[in-house]
Order: sequence, then C-alpha cells, then structure tokens
Amino acid sequence: MAGTWAFRFLLWYIAILCVQPQNRFLFLYPLRIANLCIILAAGLHFIAATQEGKPFIRFGPATITALLLMFFSFISLHVGAFQTSPAWNSDIDLIFKNCVVLILVEAMAWSVQRVWAIQATLLFSTIWWIKGGLRLAGAGATYSGDRIMGPAVSLIENPNGFAYLLTVMIPVYLYFFQKASNKYVRWGALICAISALYIVLQTGSRTGLLALGAVGIFLLPKYGAKYKRALIAGAIAFAIFFPMVGEGNIERFKTIPASIKSFLGGADEEADVANMDQDAQSAWERKMKNRHTWRLILDHPLFGVGIKADDSFLWESPYPFASGQVHNEILYAGKQMGLIGMGIYASFMLILFRFGARVQKAAMGWWDDVSDLGWTFKMQAVVFMVGGFFSPIPWNPIYLTLVGAVSALVPIVAENRRAYMGSSAST
Repeated sequence: MAGTWAFRFLLWYIAILCVQPQNRFLFLYPLRIANLCIILAAGLHFIAATQEGKPFIRFGPATITALLLMFFSFISLHVGAFQTSPAWNSDIDLIFKNCVVLILVEAMAWSVQRVWAIQATLLFSTIWWIKGGLRLAGAGATYSGDRIMGPAVSLIENPNGFAYLLTVMIPVYLYFFQKASNKYVRWGALICAISALYIVLQTGSRTGLLALGAVGIFLLPKYGAKYKRALIAGAIAFAIFFPMVGEGNIERFKTIPASIKSFLGGADEEADVANMDQDAQSAWERKMKNRHTWRLILDHPLFGVGIKADDSFLWESPYPFASGQVHNEILYAGKQMGLIGMGIYASFMLILFRFGARVQKAAMGWWDDVSDLGWTFKMQAVVFMVGGFFSPIPWNPIYLTLVGAVSALVPIVAENRRAYMGSSAST
C-alpha cells in the first residue's frame, strides 16, 4: 500500500510540474503542493522499500548519472571560476530536485505498467498545454508579431519553449492513438497531436518546426502503411493550418535556410547588428554565444565557471557573448560544469535514445505495445537533440523524468524476454 501511494504522489508531482496550478489558483502557493508530493513520495517509498526488503535506490544507468550530476554540480557551485557565492541558488536547486525525481522514477517504475503510467501522466497533464495554446491562439495573445505566447507555466511560457516541449509530447499522443483500446481515447489522442501541430506552427518557432521535421522523418515509415487515414488527416491539417499561422510566422519560417547558413558559417564578430532584421540578429547572436561559450569551456574545462556564475567577469573578457543564458543545452551544461557537465548531458541523451531503441528491438515481435513504447522514447530523444540545440535548459525536468523511465524499462523488458523465450522453448 505504501509503495502504491508513493508512486501516486510521484505522478501527482509530475502533473503539478507540467500544469503548475498555483499560477492560476494563487491560494495554492503557500501550500507548496509540489514539495509536499515529492516529500510524501520519497517518504512512502522508503517505508515500502523497508517493509518489502527492496533497495531504496536502483543503481541503474540513469540514477548513477544523476548522482554524478548532483556531485559535480555541487563541486562546481564551490570551485567554479566565476562562482562568487557558494550559497544555494535556483540553478542548483533545479538540478537537485530534477535528479531526485529521476532517481525516484527509476526506483519506483518496476513494471511496464508504471512506465506507461508516467507517459500517460505527461499526456493528460499536457492537455492543459493544448487547451491553453488553442485559447491563446484564438484570443490572439501574441508575443511578437503573430507568435503566440505559451500558457502561464514556467517551462513553456515563451513561444520557443512551448513549441519545443509540445513537440516532445507528439510521439506520446501518437502512441496512445495507436495503442489505446478505447476509441474515444484513440481519437482524442489524435486530436491532441493535430492540435499540437497547429500550436507549434502558431508559435512561429523555427526550433519547433525543425523538431517537427525531424520527428516527421521517422513518422512516415513508422505509420505510413498502417495508419494511412491518420497520416492523410495530418497532412490535410498541416495544409490547412500553415496558411492560418499568420504572415509574420510564415516569413519567419522562410528564413530558416538563411539562418542555418549564417549560424553554421564563419562568424563576423564585428558585424553591424543595425543592418540586420530581428531574425538575422537572433541567428548571429546565438552563433556568437555558442562560439564564445565554447572558448570559455576550453579555458575552464574541468568544472566550468560555476552553476550560477557572476557574468560580470565575462563582460570585459575575450568571450563577452558567453554571458547570460546560452541557447544550447550542452554548451550551457559546459558553461556550468565544464567538459564534465557536457559529458553528463550527453550521457542522459544517449540513455534516452539508445535505451529506447534497445527496448524497441528487444520487444519487437512478441510485445508490440512495449516495442512501440521504446520507439516513443527514441523519438522524444530526437526532439531533445534538435530542440536542445536551441534551448537554454540543459537539466529539463521532463527530459530527466523520461531518462529515468526508459532506464527502468530496459531491465524489465530483458527479464520478460527471458521468461518469454523460456516458455517458448519449453513448449
């Protein structure tokens, strides 16, 4: 009983993380409902582990990597070159909280049903995002030009973050459309996927459009033969939605090839931004930030410059553009913790993609539902690879939650495969 309730509180924490109801219902702020849920989840899990004689922590690949992240982030907080204060701050707090969630996910997700429940919780929680995006698009709540804002949730309140994380959820919507037994759930999931497509286009986010394209490359061979009607519906929806996204957004999307060329080309550090439009200036500044941050990392390769470095040290340095947020997750991790941080970030990405592919392959032919779940994790990794190249949040809570879930899923599938093969051999 304690273990069941521990897992329920963990799912509630994930739901609160996605929806953040305290931003809408202000009376919830002093109740600290998120902290209460995670404390109860950890406490009840400890009681259950003690009663059942199970380990409190499962030292799987994701948990080990998370513990390394916690250790080295704490070291960087104290020895980072430009870390002027070792006091606990919002960045180290975010890292530790998200690592705790990852560890609890891997420890508690001891069955396929529980891993499925984590993805289902994300799906039902992000219906709030869908509702908010459609409402904002209908109301014309724009951020800049035709670009819609995100709902009042810190993860997605700006257009790029909204498009990025909503694209992460599209493979989950399609998984439920494919696998749900209830027809209303199936078609509801498809409506969510099509709505997410519309919202991503309405954000005017070039990052979101690139991530959609990356997922689409894998979607066509996956669903092309089996779900022709759904794909046709999606193609028709795209054809209808694209002209509706606003002239400003369409013009912004048209700049993608030129922006990529500029982004990847040689950097002119003395470029005159007065002669650039907003999109060209954005691409140039991102390029310069990446270049300067990489130089900074090479000069401070061991522990970086600190989890929350004092950027005033950078203003008169050879790399002033490395100050502030760096819109590249792996480089931002490197700024915080040097090459160690970049290695930890890449390890999480490898776990999510490689383990998703491993589950897909291991369950293929005898447990198709789980095989497709592995494919879903793999597609989410693809979105993180593309979107993370332009995002400033390396230790994204949804990212780490999914890493913990897929890490827990691999040994479960391996054990079930051995049992299946043994029963097949005996018959």
